[in-house]
Amino acid sequence: MMKEEDLSITESGIEAPIVVAALVATVTFAAAFTMPGGYKNEQGTAVLIKNAAFAVFVISDAIAMVLSTSALFMHFYWALLGKRGQVEEDIKENFSGWTSTLTAWAIPAMVIAFITGSYAVLAPSLWLAITICFIGVAFIFFPYKAFIVEFRTVLED
Repeated sequence: MMKEEDLSITESGIEAPIVVAALVATVTFAAAFTMPGGYKNEQGTAVLIKNAAFAVFVISDAIAMVLSTSALFMHFYWALLGKRGQVEEDIKENFSGWTSTLTAWAIPAMVIAFITGSYAVLAPSLWLAITICFIGVAFIFFPYKAFIVEFRTVLED
C-alpha cells in the first residue's frame, strides 16, 4: 500500500517535467521574437538571415518550442481525461513518460539554439564564439555522464 508521503513525491515527480516544459516553451517563444542580431528596420526581416548558424538557431528553437508545447498539451489532455475518470494507471504512466521524454528532448534543442544563436552573433570575435560553443557542448556531456552512472547503478541492483 502506498503511503501519503510516497503519493506526494509521485505527484511532484509528474508535475516537475511540466514546469520545465512550460519554462522551455516560454524561453523558446521569446527567443523566436528577439532574434540574434536584430531586425532590418525597412523589411522587418532578421539581419543574420543568410548565416548558417542562424538557420540552425531558428530550426533548433522551433524544435524545442514544438516539443515542449506538445508535452504541455499532453499533460493538459491527460488532466482532462483524469477529471472525467477515464484515466487508468497504465495510461497515466504512459502520458507521464511521454511528457518527460518530450521535455527531455526539448532541453538539448534549446541548448543548441543558445549555442548557435550566440555563435551567429559573436562570429566576429571568433575566440569568444568558440568558447561559448565549448561551454554549451559541455552541457550535453553532463547529463550523459549522469545517465551512465544511473545505468550502472541499475545494472548492479
